[in-house]
Amino acid sequence: MDTSNQNGLPPFFMNSIPKSGTHLLKQILMGIPGMQHHPDKGIFGHFHTQPPKQLNWIRTLDHNEFANGHLYYSPEWEAFFNELNMKQIFIFRDPRDVIVSYAYFIPKLEIHPLYPTFNQPGFTHRDRLKFLIEGGDPITSTKYEQPDVNKWFTSFSDWMDRKNIFTVRFEDLTTSNVKKYQVLHKMVKFLWDDQPVPYTRPVMVGKMALNIKPESSPTFRKGKSGGWREEFDEELKQLFKEKAGQLLIDLGYEKDLDW
Repeated sequence: MDTSNQNGLPPFFMNSIPKSGTHLLKQILMGIPGMQHHPDKGIFGHFHTQPPKQLNWIRTLDHNEFANGHLYYSPEWEAFFNELNMKQIFIFRDPRDVIVSYAYFIPKLEIHPLYPTFNQPGFTHRDRLKFLIEGGDPITSTKYEQPDVNKWFTSFSDWMDRKNIFTVRFEDLTTSNVKKYQVLHKMVKFLWDDQPVPYTRPVMVGKMALNIKPESSPTFRKGKSGGWREEFDEELKQLFKEKAGQLLIDLGYEKDLDW
């Protein structure tokens, strides 16, 4: 029996680093009975680039509704969500696997600023990996510049551990059922806080987990962890260590630079 309050769950935002499990987390959240989401209304980038219509849309989300996107951290974005008292669920992934997935994804996305660069004659998959690790300018005459992997990743991950943020590690949702259910229990607690949950917490978690269907994601490729080991040669590994070795340690993916 549905015992939720009259208004339901307050609206919230789902934020993610690109290629870090966006569709997986979206499916989990859509497993919440009665949850609403407009898949064609994602929000991306910096606060100052958002048209008023986008910001007003976030302000007017209904109960039992969430929006999603890839938002760089900034004090302006943080103040915006704090003003709304809106919670965020933020997902991240091993930066090495993110880079590999992104290198496969960008050449298929014509609207991406790096699409011409990644599809130029002679530009190999390894070239794409190297470009994403060390950063650089695209071949087109746009103002876009790709930062190195550390600066790019942390421009998103600076959301972690801030007010009203629930941080999810992609690997915790994909490598262990025990860990996945532990995370989902905490997620339910975070979203509802002291409000009554429509079902018991185990039932709610079960409904969320059952809605995971990787094959239905339009951007799903492999979704496994550690795939970077099959892609990085020694030169790419060394370059990654130079640019973001400490980041991997800080995130708990490595204990030192000996990998």
